[in-house]
Amino acid sequence: MKIHKQDLIQFWVWMRNGIAFCTTWFLILLLAHHSFFHIQTLSTYRLIRFLLWVNGGVLIFNLCFTRLMIRRWSFTKRLTCFMGAVSLYECFGFYVSGIFTGKGTLWRWLLFTAIVLALYLTCIAIYQLHSKKQGGIYTQALRQYQQNKERRAKDIP
Repeated sequence: MKIHKQDLIQFWVWMRNGIAFCTTWFLILLLAHHSFFHIQTLSTYRLIRFLLWVNGGVLIFNLCFTRLMIRRWSFTKRLTCFMGAVSLYECFGFYVSGIFTGKGTLWRWLLFTAIVLALYLTCIAIYQLHSKKQGGIYTQALRQYQQNKERRAKDIP
């Protein structure tokens, strides 16, 4: 497996951007949660676990979607791999953090599975619609190019 410099650069840029985006977003959610429930403190240990969890999720995303490790997979295969890997990763994280323990565990697992499946199917549907639209635009541009080429060939004596 040959690692190309451009793929490595893209991987690290996506790591930086993903960590910054996810950390900011999850911190906003965490602060909103603590404000809503009037929780005044946030432990250093919890923040460290939170940051490690975010970094792991971004790493899984980048391994699935950059061409650093997997070079020839289609978007659908990459998305399927990512959803499976990140779902297992989230389940582990939810279990360790105590969200998936105690009363009602079966319903929480079913709800989690339903949410992941719904989001996966939504992503596939959006991708299919986008691909169909882009395919139509590409086909129209190709036909126009071929017609222009034929006209130029007729004009040349």
